[in-house]
Amino acid sequence: MSRIIIIGGVAAGMSAAAQAKRLNPDCEVVVFERGGDISYGACGLPYFIGAEGQKPGELVMLTKETALRKKGINVYTHAEVLKIHPPEKKITVMHSDESVTKDYFYDRLIIATGASPVVPDIEGIKGKNIFFLRSLEDGVKFKKYIYEKKPVSGIIIGEGHIGLEMAENLKAAGVKELTIICGREHLCWWLDADMALFIEQEAERRGIRLLKNTRVREIGREGDVITAVSENASIKADFVFVSRGMKPNSELAKAAGIKTGQRGSIDVNEKMETSEKDVYAAGDCANVYFITRKERIYMPRGTTANKQGRAAGANAAGGERVFKGVTGAMVFKFFDLEAGRVGMWEEEAARKKLDTVSVTVKSVTRAGYYPGGGRIYVKLTADKNSGALIGGQLAGPEGVPKRVDIISTAIYNNMSVQEFRNLDFAYAPPFGPVWDPLLVAANNLYKAL
Repeated sequence: MSRIIIIGGVAAGMSAAAQAKRLNPDCEVVVFERGGDISYGACGLPYFIGAEGQKPGELVMLTKETALRKKGINVYTHAEVLKIHPPEKKITVMHSDESVTKDYFYDRLIIATGASPVVPDIEGIKGKNIFFLRSLEDGVKFKKYIYEKKPVSGIIIGEGHIGLEMAENLKAAGVKELTIICGREHLCWWLDADMALFIEQEAERRGIRLLKNTRVREIGREGDVITAVSENASIKADFVFVSRGMKPNSELAKAAGIKTGQRGSIDVNEKMETSEKDVYAAGDCANVYFITRKERIYMPRGTTANKQGRAAGANAAGGERVFKGVTGAMVFKFFDLEAGRVGMWEEEAARKKLDTVSVTVKSVTRAGYYPGGGRIYVKLTADKNSGALIGGQLAGPEGVPKRVDIISTAIYNNMSVQEFRNLDFAYAPPFGPVWDPLLVAANNLYKAL
């Protein structure tokens, strides 16, 4: 019987385990998870914190007991892999609950070690009432503080969508004063400034203070009061939430001589194979092929982790599955605003020295005579030389996710603007105008090419 060992659970690891067992029921699948939880909805953590009555167990999708009973997967929790030995095809594991170290041999190995929050180089960044969010344990700790201590004020360091989702949920949890400190010129670095403006306006409308182009140099404490000190401001608050992105947990792979790429992420091909024979990688520790840029980049996403995990598990079990890559599709909700992006955005295209053209249109989410809805803004970007649609950005009160998915499908299939503007969309007054905002934007973009 062949043995597949998986380092790490959650999205990629457990997807890989389930797929391997499904494809090859006779193989032995063993998962080693450093923490105590093996499968939970990590993307739901900000909303878990915002919902006072929600219990941690509601985010848990699978326990090690049910993994064994229902799927035949052996899971060890509180088991940290210390070293990978590729020549011997074995790993060394520390079982913290037993205080023992053991070696385990494998036929195929899948690395799904995930990622960790980026800890910025700020004096005093670690300490009481400073929170990061990655694991269910992190979420439970932060939620306990919010509802037991009932803080009045907080600081969010970071300009990404996780920080914004957290801002909304902290407001829902009763935090009255919030300041977002952004090190860039605008929120949401993955949007152009003109599209990020809608998010900034929503933040200000909700009474959230924004400090842009500001970098915290030091965090001080005086009793229970925290002070974040920047070049030109000092902000006092009860707590700090840090959301400066993620970094891949690739130290094990590097130490084993496995090739890494952008930001230290593990290099994989479309079969999730690494540079080491019979070793695969998947999820937030690995990189992914970005279709629009035609290169491998580090872009950790829950959806990507699940797909990569499935591919790795299938191939480790003797199957043939490929994962072609991503378009970078993403959406998020911020109070009454939906925002999304897919593919390249104008600022990124300029940095890559691409010859592009973009148009922005303002439209409505429902027929003008149908009650409700609101204004939606669509920005499309095309490659000027090929005429291919390479990016889209949207902001509005509704209808953003489905349109992001439509653009994503077009980009995935290398569709031209000419082809895109002739697509047939479903129509009814409650869901949009007779000329969908995407088609209006596409027609304008075609004229601009």
